[in-house]
Amino acid sequence: MATESEQVYERLPEDETAPLEILYEDEYVQVSTRALVIKRYYFPSLGSRAIPWNSIEWVHLARDANIKWYGMKCWGMGISPVWWNCKARLIVRGSRWYTLKINGVQNLLASNIVVKVKNTYIRPGSYVDRPDLAMAAIGQLIYRNHPHSN
Repeated sequence: MATESEQVYERLPEDETAPLEILYEDEYVQVSTRALVIKRYYFPSLGSRAIPWNSIEWVHLARDANIKWYGMKCWGMGISPVWWNCKARLIVRGSRWYTLKINGVQNLLASNIVVKVKNTYIRPGSYVDRPDLAMAAIGQLIYRNHPHSN
């Protein structure tokens, strides 16, 4: 049985010759044919966490994963069993000072994803810029890598 520290660093698929196709990428996540990469995940190094598709049980938006507003955090773990990556846009959105807007609770819950990794209690979480596109790409790759999809 793997120890807790071995579970944190999942192994990517051995086939390095397979072409890397990126279906979605933003400042916070990358959805590729090899893995779901959550950027700025580890504290304090801001290192990324790559989760291979065969170790993912499901990925949901925070609202669909039953995460409440008080379970979210800018970085780390709040009151929920989710470890959130570092995201500056949790509170405000907009690129210029005159376009900054405070994110509402519904917007926060609809623009953050939660990943359930097999045999782990702590779930990775991340903000995504385009939740519709990210979830479409994630859904496609989860289906493609499901053991019964062949």
